[in-house]
Amino acid sequence: MRCPRTWFTAAVTLAMLACGKSAARMATEVRECSAITMDAKGAAQCLVLQYKWKQPAALAAATRYQHEQDSTAQSHADSAWHADVARHTREMADCAKDPSGDMARCLVGYGWAEARATATADSLWHHDAPAHRQQVATCTRQRQMQAGVCLQLKYKWTPERALVVDDSIRRARMRR
Repeated sequence: MRCPRTWFTAAVTLAMLACGKSAARMATEVRECSAITMDAKGAAQCLVLQYKWKQPAALAAATRYQHEQDSTAQSHADSAWHADVARHTREMADCAKDPSGDMARCLVGYGWAEARATATADSLWHHDAPAHRQQVATCTRQRQMQAGVCLQLKYKWTPERALVVDDSIRRARMRR
């Protein structure tokens, strides 16, 4: 009795495997659809329409593939970035001397990504926090002009940073 049951199970398994797609074929389909679309949703739609995938499986596969591609691209970008550390150090030094005081804008001018330039500028800004507190105190004590204007003119603060401090000082004075 066991022999027919075993043969039946094997036959059903073989039939299911013959009807299903191999992992290699599925990966090829995902790559092909991802190559012609801009995002995971578009690739999933392509998989559903062209290769008759089920929507949840298509979206999961396309999202996973997109994540792998993004991770690989970021890894390559980070490696290239770290290889040019001497050049980036020079660029930061040049931007620190920029008369406008806007380091992030200056770094973007050197070709830095907006997010990386902003993070670097913020990091260097926070590093100099004691000096900035002293500058705010000095500009707050003088009465010829508003503190924000003083910070921009005398210490070359960016308008965004100076206006935040100016607003904070005004709110504190109104609470008194």
